[in-house]
Amino acid sequence: MNPPRGLCAPVPRRPGVSLRAVLGVSALLFLRSCGIEAYYYLPEVPPGNITTSANQWASVNLPGGLPTYFTYFALYYRIYISYEQIANIGNLSAVNPALDSDYRYLASYTSATSTTGVNVASVMGSRSYQPLFFETGSGISGDILDAGGTMRIEFPFSAASAPYISYPGGTAVLMRSNGGGSFNPRPDRYFVNSGELNDPANISTTVNADVANASGPGSTRYAYAAIYIASAGLNEQSFTPIFSIPTFVGIFRLP
Repeated sequence: MNPPRGLCAPVPRRPGVSLRAVLGVSALLFLRSCGIEAYYYLPEVPPGNITTSANQWASVNLPGGLPTYFTYFALYYRIYISYEQIANIGNLSAVNPALDSDYRYLASYTSATSTTGVNVASVMGSRSYQPLFFETGSGISGDILDAGGTMRIEFPFSAASAPYISYPGGTAVLMRSNGGGSFNPRPDRYFVNSGELNDPANISTTVNADVANASGPGSTRYAYAAIYIASAGLNEQSFTPIFSIPTFVGIFRLP
């Protein structure tokens, strides 16, 4: 039977093709063939979905029921060197003035009253934030977090255990970015404080570009990581990345 006049025909599902893909293509074809411009919007992770403890761990309830053009949850981080060892961070400037400056700048994008997504990659990159990666059994990835379920980020105080993430699909060790090869993270890509990580001589745009140096006098140098999360997807008309507004997750001390 032909579809009624004024309606668009549905797209049949082929064997081996996921329902999610069929729904996404169907919606796209409907909008294009019916002359309707699609409005792409991804909801942010509500701040109320996040629980933190001191600067050691955070638990995040990942929203479910997201649009078919959602692909994964993206995490962004920046490392801040500090002369202060703080158990419960209240004064961000006490950790590092750059942390306070970045937090204030990004606060305009994390506003819960906003209904428009931003180019999170560009905004975060403008403050030297980098995408967070994960070391899984099949290699290093940045897109393991799907909708629904709970993830937990853990930063043990002992250097004997590397910071890691647990999520519905398993667990993975947290990995720093290398900027797609544009800079060299020293001593390696793991989130562990070390002389090479916090050495001012190693903090530049080509080495440890994800690190903000400490300011002021001091001797022992500690390291903290600030982390944000955003929903990420793909605009199916322009085939460009789209994001929700970012949400602040927390600040964690590197072992």
